[in-house]
Amino acid sequence: MKHTGLYTFSLALLVLAGCSREERLFENKVFIAADSFKNEVRVAVDEDIKTMERSISVAVAQPEDRDIEVSFVEKPEYLETYRQAFYDEEAELLPAANYDLGDLKALIRKGAVKSDPVSFSFTNLGKENLDYTKSYVLPVSIVCDALPVLERSKTMYFVIKKASLVNVVADMNTNMAWPEWGSFEQVKNLRKFTMEALINFHAFNNKSKIHTIMGIEDCFLIRVGDVTIPTNQIQVAAAYRDEEGNSIYRKDVTSAALQLKTDRWYHLAVTFDEGQIKVYLDGKEKASGSVNPIANRPNPDVEGGLEAVRFDAVNMMVPHSDESDGKPRCFWIGYSYDKDRSLDGMITEARVWNKVLTEEEINAPGHYYKLYDFEKDPSLLAYWKFNEGTGKNVKDYSMYGNDLTGDHDFVWYPVSLPQE
Repeated sequence: MKHTGLYTFSLALLVLAGCSREERLFENKVFIAADSFKNEVRVAVDEDIKTMERSISVAVAQPEDRDIEVSFVEKPEYLETYRQAFYDEEAELLPAANYDLGDLKALIRKGAVKSDPVSFSFTNLGKENLDYTKSYVLPVSIVCDALPVLERSKTMYFVIKKASLVNVVADMNTNMAWPEWGSFEQVKNLRKFTMEALINFHAFNNKSKIHTIMGIEDCFLIRVGDVTIPTNQIQVAAAYRDEEGNSIYRKDVTSAALQLKTDRWYHLAVTFDEGQIKVYLDGKEKASGSVNPIANRPNPDVEGGLEAVRFDAVNMMVPHSDESDGKPRCFWIGYSYDKDRSLDGMITEARVWNKVLTEEEINAPGHYYKLYDFEKDPSLLAYWKFNEGTGKNVKDYSMYGNDLTGDHDFVWYPVSLPQE
């Protein structure tokens, strides 16, 4: 028994000694909490942007029993390190007139492992102050008196450069979005309209064989795939519900020329002119057809015994719902009928107009990627840029303000469109 007690005591000492060595080996350190240490500040010079902000947080591996204060200092001597690490030999230091670190500090509170975000302000960003044929870099490092700093995670490189026309997009896979039209009668019984968007598909293998872009199921829907066409082929599906006869009449417009490839951006525009439909891909008309009349139904009171069923207008002003329990179908982006028809891809620059865009308008310089003076154009009924970069809400930049709501937070991807 005495020997056993001595053995147990010795083992406890060894464990304590091991813990002490482990604590020394894994010393608590401060670091910048970021997935990447290159933070791009893309300046939309075409919109005359002058100021922008970027936020970062700092963290520790283990909570401390005291507040930890962390300071930020500029490190111009790290410019060459950035040039080599990110293969940007022409990058220059951001002039001091374009930022002010001041006495900027972050605080990791007692018991916490991460600080609140700290904002860095960049000013005087107009093209009259910076040459946007170049990129500018501001290396910033953290300094902490209370704890050591993790060397490999101590520096953030802020990179100031000219923005592309599109810089961020939303992934719609397993998500969906909708507007609350309310009493917005501008989308009621539209006889002429255009829908357009930039789209990029990851895959075409939904269980249902259908990927929804936008519109209303069993009314007017732009989708990709169906049981009767290839799963990568765009189809405009129109439908008319005959309440009296309890029938649904359907017609569609599609073409093998509308087959898409994965991992490629397309500009899609669909025009509707009292039942006449045209489909454009990257500004070129690829399909056309008429859904008016959508059917001929029996009617003994008319000559010939058949009556043309008119489909010359689309009512988008349907109250939003989950469409259950007999509620009418409503307008969605990335959803129709059920969740198996999600859009497995990305979307940006989605728009609805109350006019038929001409081929010349669709192909106007820059039209695919960004509109200008849109706040003054009453014919632009909705303009969802999908440029938020966070969250599940998408602003409507038209003069009407019918924002979109996502089912849950979108996955957002940085992009550069058009390609630089």
